[in-house]
Amino acid sequence: MERKPTSDNGSGGSSVVYGSTSATVYETFRNHRDLSRRLARFDFESPAPGTCWDVVLCVGGSRFHAHRFMLGMSSKPLNAMLTGHMRESSQTDVTLNDVTSATMSQLLKYIYSGNVDLSTDTVVQTLTAAEMYELQCLGELCKNFILQHAAHVFKPQLIEPLPEKLLCELIAQDDLQIRESALLDAVIAWGEARLDNVSSGVHGLQLVLADVVPLIRYPSMSVRELYCKVKPLVAASVIPEHYLTEALFFHLSWGSSVGHQDVRMRARTISTTMRKRKRVSFTQSVSFSEQPWGGGRDPPPNYSD
Repeated sequence: MERKPTSDNGSGGSSVVYGSTSATVYETFRNHRDLSRRLARFDFESPAPGTCWDVVLCVGGSRFHAHRFMLGMSSKPLNAMLTGHMRESSQTDVTLNDVTSATMSQLLKYIYSGNVDLSTDTVVQTLTAAEMYELQCLGELCKNFILQHAAHVFKPQLIEPLPEKLLCELIAQDDLQIRESALLDAVIAWGEARLDNVSSGVHGLQLVLADVVPLIRYPSMSVRELYCKVKPLVAASVIPEHYLTEALFFHLSWGSSVGHQDVRMRARTISTTMRKRKRVSFTQSVSFSEQPWGGGRDPPPNYSD
């Protein structure tokens, strides 16, 4: 007796078992979309009778009815909390203080149906919660959304809650769709929001941003941006001076990205829309000293103003 597959088109697979006088056909059908639709009908806040919920997640002023099995199968932290040896495993009402009710609604919708609605205003909170509860696929969706819409997400008031690990992971990507000068502004605001108090000052900001500023691609900025934005931060010891020097040498062609493995020297893969700006030359942006120079060498830039 021999089994030979006859089809597998993603929605079903067929097998035929040949015997001496007859053949038996086996088929497996998959309809995940129908399953998602049925699970998406579940009302977490006002469940219908007979829906067999066994836990209530209390988040802010909201109460979300859910099933320990669904939560535990999707999230290791929730599985440990709700089915392990923690006190929450024996409680019907479980309080969660580390997420907002709007974010929890998004997480539950994804866990039950595989669907999620992302926006530039809420994606950072959703990503942070997805990482916390180890919802890997949801986290990847959020990261891809942020990379594509970085120019709208990397605003001071939006990225302040983003953990440093995730911030560094995102700005290290080649396809982050944002101009480098706007990214620098957002990073500085992110760092300032983490200072304990005003007395922390520049030294505190330098420490907060120590692992972040090396990921900014300074050579991608125009010389005007380097002169007006980066130079003051170098003078304030927030950014190391060699990053500015490296970027200026790149623009002057005294150095090039060839042979450099540092991420700063690699251009991002920016969309055509993001690239539409006039390139400003070095001589247009930086004033030179009037001191005469000989030997055919170009005079150095004047940083003394």
